[in-house]
Amino acid sequence: MNHRARQTAENAQTAEREFALRAPRSRVWWAIGAALLMLVVAITSFWRRASVNPALVATARRGSLTAQLTTSGILKPIQSITYRSPLAGRDTEIVELVAEGTRVSEGDLLVRLDTTDLQREVERARQEARQAQVDLQVAEIDRQEAAAAKTSVSEGEGALTVEESRTRVQLAQRKVERLRQEQAQLTPLLERGFITREELKRTVDELEQSEEELALARKRANVVVGVTHPRDEQRAQLLLAQKNASLENARAKKLETDLRLRQLTDQIENARIYARRPGMVVYEELLSANPRRKIRTGDRVTASQGLVTIPEVNRMLLESSVSEAEMHRVQPSQAATVRVEALPGLRLTGRVARVGALARASADRPFEDKRFDLVIELDPTNADLRPEMTARADIVVGSKSDALLVPINAVFEQQGAMVCHVMRPFGIETRSVELGESNDTMVEVVSGLADGDQVTLTDPGKTATPAAATAGAAARRDRSRTKPEAAPERNALHPR
Repeated sequence: MNHRARQTAENAQTAEREFALRAPRSRVWWAIGAALLMLVVAITSFWRRASVNPALVATARRGSLTAQLTTSGILKPIQSITYRSPLAGRDTEIVELVAEGTRVSEGDLLVRLDTTDLQREVERARQEARQAQVDLQVAEIDRQEAAAAKTSVSEGEGALTVEESRTRVQLAQRKVERLRQEQAQLTPLLERGFITREELKRTVDELEQSEEELALARKRANVVVGVTHPRDEQRAQLLLAQKNASLENARAKKLETDLRLRQLTDQIENARIYARRPGMVVYEELLSANPRRKIRTGDRVTASQGLVTIPEVNRMLLESSVSEAEMHRVQPSQAATVRVEALPGLRLTGRVARVGALARASADRPFEDKRFDLVIELDPTNADLRPEMTARADIVVGSKSDALLVPINAVFEQQGAMVCHVMRPFGIETRSVELGESNDTMVEVVSGLADGDQVTLTDPGKTATPAAATAGAAARRDRSRTKPEAAPERNALHPR
């Protein structure tokens, strides 16, 4: 019994001694394992950091920034003139046509139309004009004769006839009065026997005859004064009015034929169409052709058919648009640099002419963001510009000095927030950033980076570590200004 107790106690002491010897060894192994793990992590982090191509790393630096807004659009002429046939109501053949694409100056010949039919009509119009001139001369002579006849009736022979009839009445009246006095004197003498009855009878007979002649003279005078003379005056007046009307008709006919001749002559002159402004020749489509094609020499055209259009290619507009988010940055008169896709080495200058008052959505993509029309007027140039060319404009919308700048390729959109991937001693850190102005190469970082921070120009993927708490707060602020349905991480500021 005592022997077993002593043996048990010895076994316990032996176990305690063995445990005391094993414990320090275990702690040493744990320390060695932790050190090896830290070494592996450090080596891995250094390897990941060193695996980033230095050419794809940029440093945040302070500097000046000219903010630009880039937009693309189509070139349009400020003014263009479409020339049509000036021969109204005529179907005319094109006999000469300047080549399409030709640059013309003011006064250059564009189109010549056939005038064969017009020449024949001009000859007929000249004959009609000569005949109208003869008719006018005859009408003038007839009118002069009618005027003379009217004057003769009212002041010449007609008036003389009236006076003669009145004079005959007066003479007959005097004769009757004289014979009456003579009869009155002879009657007492007959009673006294100084004259015979035959002598008195002759006086009475002569008185009766004179009275009859007086009555006849009065009737004749009444007819002349009351009927014949007014009728002759009326006839003369009507004849004069007819001759005046004929004269006016002859004059109108003469004016009409002269006008017709002048119009035909003008049409012959206008059949040669000249450029009123300089520009480039563009053919119009022939409306009567099926299928449609552009006009050419030999086509017959009417006045409603456009022949050529001359856009002023030295004065052009760039018609573009700007998003709702950028509209407030654009103002009229802002300077712009325009690059034409077809002419890579060309740089043109211009200014914002106007910004649309109302937003509009694309007809074929109505669910995309609405945009405002934007028109940029280019400065006059002699470059070989063409309407409908594609061009890109960089509009200067502002400038900043002493701004913290990084390349636009260093900014990414991640879950609705703008972020940069910053190189750290033990890895790459993703930080949310707040952005300011930008151009086509650089962007201003308002917060989230410091001067000298190195940022990657590519997405490091899972090697990035979460940003610090302050950066997270900045990310939340940026996220509140973006759409909930933001796309996964991508480079966010490539030139549009």
